[in-house]
Amino acid sequence: MNDRSPSAVEESSGVICQDRLHKFKNRYVTYTVRPRPDSKKLAFVFSGVDATPGTCRMSYFALGETLDATVVHIMDNFGAHGCYLLSVAGDQQIRNAVIALIRLLQNEFSCTDKQTYFLGASKGATTSIVYALMTGGGNVLCGEPQILLGDFIFSERWQELEQWRSLAYAMLGRVDPCDRPLLNRVVLDIAERYGPRFRGEITIDIGDTGYLEKHVSHLQSLSRELGFDDKIQIKCHAFTKHEEVIPVFLETAQNTLNTHMPTDAHKP
Repeated sequence: MNDRSPSAVEESSGVICQDRLHKFKNRYVTYTVRPRPDSKKLAFVFSGVDATPGTCRMSYFALGETLDATVVHIMDNFGAHGCYLLSVAGDQQIRNAVIALIRLLQNEFSCTDKQTYFLGASKGATTSIVYALMTGGGNVLCGEPQILLGDFIFSERWQELEQWRSLAYAMLGRVDPCDRPLLNRVVLDIAERYGPRFRGEITIDIGDTGYLEKHVSHLQSLSRELGFDDKIQIKCHAFTKHEEVIPVFLETAQNTLNTHMPTDAHKP
């Protein structure tokens, strides 16, 4: 089921913004589309952690006006602050709903995996990587992903941070620091299962923030073990604060999607 909103908003760029709802079994995915079918590129943008509870804003919404691509923003409204769109209270059905949506829109806009892009920073970066892996292809453009979710959510003074407790509750249906090892395995298990047959490309922008050692190195090590490390490119930058990845990530997205098109994109 793919219910389009009866209303669509025409923005200053002349691109129509369509609000839509996708139903897959017992899950509903809310998303927006700004179609540019002539570009032959399809970009999915995933949200970071929303510090304001209950608002469920879509990160980097202006990308829909500026990228030479049909841009899709998927709303992560599972829990007050989101849930990485990986599971809801331990139920992984949301994964299947998002994958089904990706395939639906690839078909609607006649885009192959090579013409599909997954974008995000921080939580959105993690989500971009895992959905590219699970779909088997696509081009990931992301900044500073969390790989060990347990270490991230149950970090020092986690009790004082409402959004971290909310992430744990949304994903597992409880808040228990004993779940730290379980959450640490979420991304790595996906990479272990789907990585060996992944045919896409993953580009990760990262700074001198500790994210390389604490998170990305674990994905690097596993990808080397499984033989898909050639699919991952890590670009190191001089910034020292995690939030400073945002302008770097946005620049990468703009430069890539507004100039680059794989030469064999139209091949099956």
